[in-house]
Amino acid sequence: MTFYREGWPLSDKPVWMTVGNFDGFHRGHRKSVEQLKHDAKEAGVASVILTFWPHPQVYLQNIITPFYLSTLAEKKAELTNTRVDQVAILKFDDDLASLYAEGFFAELSRHIDLKGLVVGENFALGKDRSGSMDVIKRICDRKKIELKIVESELSDGLPISSGRIRKALGAGDVETAEKFLGRPYSLTGRITQGMHRGSKLGFPTANQMPDPMKLLPKWGVYATLASFDGKTRIGATSVGVRPTFEDTKIPNIETLLLDFDGNIYNEELKVAFKRYLRAEKKFDTTEDLIRQIQLDAKQARKLLTNEPSP
Repeated sequence: MTFYREGWPLSDKPVWMTVGNFDGFHRGHRKSVEQLKHDAKEAGVASVILTFWPHPQVYLQNIITPFYLSTLAEKKAELTNTRVDQVAILKFDDDLASLYAEGFFAELSRHIDLKGLVVGENFALGKDRSGSMDVIKRICDRKKIELKIVESELSDGLPISSGRIRKALGAGDVETAEKFLGRPYSLTGRITQGMHRGSKLGFPTANQMPDPMKLLPKWGVYATLASFDGKTRIGATSVGVRPTFEDTKIPNIETLLLDFDGNIYNEELKVAFKRYLRAEKKFDTTEDLIRQIQLDAKQARKLLTNEPSP
């Protein structure tokens, strides 16, 4: 069982560790963690993931617009599911930001007996990313820490990165995001009471208010897989500000669950984005909107099941 810890990692046995932001936990991240688990097992020591919250870029650049591929809760779940021995999340603040690589390793040595370090080939550590790979190699050599450098996971000849995933989502290209992640891009949140407009139109929807820092795919309608209570159903999900009725400033997530009409208010719903269907649009009449919802549902069903709409 993975032990989750807030703060510096702590262990009464020697440790192999990997360090990173792991936002989205994509295929490149997974490659490093699999290497970590292999090396820790070979050495007979504990495996530890050390990461940070908030993301250093968010903290240092004072980013207040949607940025994260994983909320803190999602990140905990993703890293805990790796089944390493320990996941430690350090609070990124001025004190941590001021540490150079030497200071970081010195602080780390106060908490664990670090025997091995696994990092990606583009990894850098410390204030202003001054801890380059050459600096880290010198520190590890001096401290007799074995250093394992993992080559980037490539897609289309380029390294998979959180930045590439953000770019794909901004274009509504959730299929490319899924290719980079190794799983569909998703968001998890509790279903809230809406204005019941969907129900009045004959299409009851599950409404979610996303974390304000969670990056949403380009506004529009998507074919999705919606999971709750241990079950997964197909759906059509609208991301945006509902311009036909409200045109709000805060984006809303509305999912039409196909072949389901139960009451699931307050349930935790995970929505996985599979295909972009169309852009968000303001309709002139309610009848036009109803026709479009019917088309969205039909297209989502066809894409996700390869079955015709009943």
